[in-house]
Amino acid sequence: MTARPASYPVVAPAAAPAASVSFLATIARELLDRYGSGPLDELSDIVVVVPTRRAVVYLKNELALALPGAAPLWAPRVAAMEDYMVELAGVQVEEPIALQLLLYDILKGIDTKLDFDQFVGWAGLLLNDFSNLDQNLAPTHEVFDYLTEAKALERWDISELPPKSQAAAHSFGFWNQLERVYHELKRRMLANHLAYPGLAYRRAVEKLEKSLKDPAKPEPARHVFVGLGNLSASEEKLIRLLLNAGRAEVRFDADPFYLEKNSPNRAGQHLRRYFEKWKLPLDNFGGGVEYLRGLPRHVRYLGVANPSMQGKLAGQLLAEARRNHPDATVAVVLPDETLLLPVLHGLPPDEVPDYNVTMGLSFQATPLFNLVDLLFEVHLTGIREGSPESGYGVPRYHHLAVSKLLSHPFLRRYQQWQDRQADQPQYHGILDQICREIVRVNAVLLPASELLKMGAHHPLIEALFKTWNNCDDIIAACNTLIDLLKQVYADQQGGIEAEYLYLFYTLVKQLDSAFDCREQRLSVRSFRRFLYEQMGRTRLPFSGEPLADVQVMGLLETRALDFDHLIILSCNEGVLPAPKKQQSLFPYDVLTEFKLPTYADAEAITAYNFWRLLQRAQRVDLVHVLPGAEGIKSGERSRFLLQLENDLLPQNPQLTLEDLTVSVEGPETETGVDQYEGDLILEKDPEMLASLRGVLERNISPSRLNDFLACSLRFYFSKVARFHENDAVEETLEASSFGTMVHEALEKLMEPFAQDGRPITADDIPELIKQAPAEVQKALRQEETEKHARADEGLNHVYGQVASRLVVRLLESLTEQPGMLPIRLFGLEKELAATVFVDVPGQTEQLAVRLFGYADRVDELPDGRLRVVDYKSGKVERRDLQLRGYGNKLSPAEAVDRLLHEASSSADKVRQLWLYRLMLAHTAHRETADTSILSLRNINEGLLAADLSFLTDGGEDFVAVSEDLVRKIVLRILDPAEPIRKTDDFTKCEHCPYKGICAR
Repeated sequence: MTARPASYPVVAPAAAPAASVSFLATIARELLDRYGSGPLDELSDIVVVVPTRRAVVYLKNELALALPGAAPLWAPRVAAMEDYMVELAGVQVEEPIALQLLLYDILKGIDTKLDFDQFVGWAGLLLNDFSNLDQNLAPTHEVFDYLTEAKALERWDISELPPKSQAAAHSFGFWNQLERVYHELKRRMLANHLAYPGLAYRRAVEKLEKSLKDPAKPEPARHVFVGLGNLSASEEKLIRLLLNAGRAEVRFDADPFYLEKNSPNRAGQHLRRYFEKWKLPLDNFGGGVEYLRGLPRHVRYLGVANPSMQGKLAGQLLAEARRNHPDATVAVVLPDETLLLPVLHGLPPDEVPDYNVTMGLSFQATPLFNLVDLLFEVHLTGIREGSPESGYGVPRYHHLAVSKLLSHPFLRRYQQWQDRQADQPQYHGILDQICREIVRVNAVLLPASELLKMGAHHPLIEALFKTWNNCDDIIAACNTLIDLLKQVYADQQGGIEAEYLYLFYTLVKQLDSAFDCREQRLSVRSFRRFLYEQMGRTRLPFSGEPLADVQVMGLLETRALDFDHLIILSCNEGVLPAPKKQQSLFPYDVLTEFKLPTYADAEAITAYNFWRLLQRAQRVDLVHVLPGAEGIKSGERSRFLLQLENDLLPQNPQLTLEDLTVSVEGPETETGVDQYEGDLILEKDPEMLASLRGVLERNISPSRLNDFLACSLRFYFSKVARFHENDAVEETLEASSFGTMVHEALEKLMEPFAQDGRPITADDIPELIKQAPAEVQKALRQEETEKHARADEGLNHVYGQVASRLVVRLLESLTEQPGMLPIRLFGLEKELAATVFVDVPGQTEQLAVRLFGYADRVDELPDGRLRVVDYKSGKVERRDLQLRGYGNKLSPAEAVDRLLHEASSSADKVRQLWLYRLMLAHTAHRETADTSILSLRNINEGLLAADLSFLTDGGEDFVAVSEDLVRKIVLRILDPAEPIRKTDDFTKCEHCPYKGICAR
């Protein structure tokens, strides 16, 4: 894929304001001017608080750059807001897993019937709610009291209530106990100088407030709060306390575009409130400088066809930026963190050699997480069989989950390593061997013991498939898996796969330590939830130059930072901003009543981060996925793009906006070329023609001739190239297997009559009907021989019942329809063949074409003629076998043309019966009465004969005419002027086994 975005024009520098001066550079200059030039060095005494740790690095760098050439100065204390609040609180933030286990112990002491597996489902949300209460200084007693207004239930005797009301009362009882749980959790944590994030914030504010009231305490340091956006209630109170004490300054980065009082833009929702409430001068909010409406800038909307194109496009945009503006700073911003790896793979190393990744790679975006996920899928989608006395019973794993797991790249890399171990030949190709064996025995559900046997009890197979009963088994399996995979990557120091393994090792050790001393052993599902929560929080850090000109980062990490050029991906609704989702156990009215954060606040924060980031950027690329693409939450453009186009653009005459669609370059085409141009075309060269003649000489069945007429490429794949279809496990009977089962049952029922040479009469039908279900079951079991999918399970059982009913109904119809009995069998599954000699242009000898096939049943009629009966398990109607149409609407010549060229379902059936009749004439040397189809789903119609009278309308000999027509089909197959190509009828590709080869 090659994307072709337009090139940037050179943007002239703005007269005013100076966009090249970043916000933090301005702050650094102000700090040095105010605190670094006095007789006493006050700079080292102040505390500068910024939004993120990334902003700490940038501000320190700007201070160093702004420092005059005189003697050096002591730098101020610069800290991220979150780190500073935890430091003020004097606590340590506890790990989430330990928090959840502590919460469970507290709840278990209150409700002894609490189920741990259910607790896991909402524990994280409850802790997050507790954290939000504290971080926003909510009056906890009032909140919990509001939640339990149905306190009248406390007076009720729950045992006297109906069952449904008992459940409701128990639910209210849970809310009644929340305040008690909250205070006990808080007490235990603070006793050990621990806290969750929100509690640390509340604690920091309480300590500062107490310190300011104590005259014996020293005056706090002077604080400068820089670049903050939305503040929690605790952050707001902290700043307000210091402002009132005269120990704080605030520097917001804002723009009049969204800060003005009547602005509808939600980016300024929180800053407007601070401006009105704190009565600070405008200089503290950016000084009213018009960046968004006053600076020239070039913005491009770049629509891509699917999400996967964004990574490649980002690399091309970045390469273009480095060529045109090598000294500019560039940020690739990823609102969707799952795009990090595609973006990194798309960066051109020659044009972008140096860049820094600040966001970290989520463990859930790594291939190792996918391996772990597949491993849990194997164990959680399997089934357990056994009596209640046998405990969990025998585990049986689904073949699809097993095959996906064994195909994972990490395990395939391990197999390559194992194959190089000369002292262990018994394990060479072990994963491939298991996959082949699964297909060979058609194992749908595999017992764990059999999988271990297939894998020769290799330690890897033991780790993957040994039965899991609780978290101890999972931890043991994970440790073994890590040790085995570690051998593969031991010689690749610094490889990213080794980093994945190390992170996974630390996660498993944390969980092992957390549960080692607990009496409660987690179930497989509960352990997976814990593990996945940890994985979701874990980031794989990237080392790089933190101040590189090219940064790859998330939107939150851009706070307080500025760049000359922005490339923002995933600018679609549902991603930017994120969808409206309430991550809380508390009802929405509780959140709004006590001014706790809701999704509306989250959207306002995203809006501020987006618009603030655009303020000083000269070039902006906003990449979005076009409507109709799969894999995105919405096909709509982000509302921010609509606001930019309809609100900002009319107000900024210096803003240039381009709306582009990224194209994918394909092969050049010319007008007037042959209709096959660009298609998969195989010319019939001498080698190809020789192969085709060989196919015709060996044997060719009616169905293969139908394949040629329907799609000559399919004919080539199956008969010439001899591509074998991939073997796969058949969980339930496919259509072909179902038909085979019915055919076999009918053959077994009629076989004694054929062997004894006696006809089937009306007196024989009741006994045959009685035997039919048993014969169908035998045929079904034969289809499932050595297969783990049982004939009496699921859909196979249903199919068996349907097949029995079809066979019984067929037998019943023999007595209901005149002329059907008696049946004198000439043959069952009768082998038929015919040889037709063809003069091929350019060949000195005639080509002997051998037609070959099997007739389901051949009857001998009283007059000595023979009748072919072909069973069809699908529905066939009489009109399907009339090529001339009812009333002979078509002439004989037109019907012949349909027989030779048409690829419809009707023509295929007539062509098959026609060739059966020709082959029977050659094989038995007897006159054929007719060839008929017996449709098992249209039995009431009886035998459906194909009207072939148009072949002998003038009294011609059937065999001679038929051989001439076969010659015409053969000559077409061998015609060098007609290439092998795929069909234009896409409906014929739906069930074709080769559609993956020809991109259908």
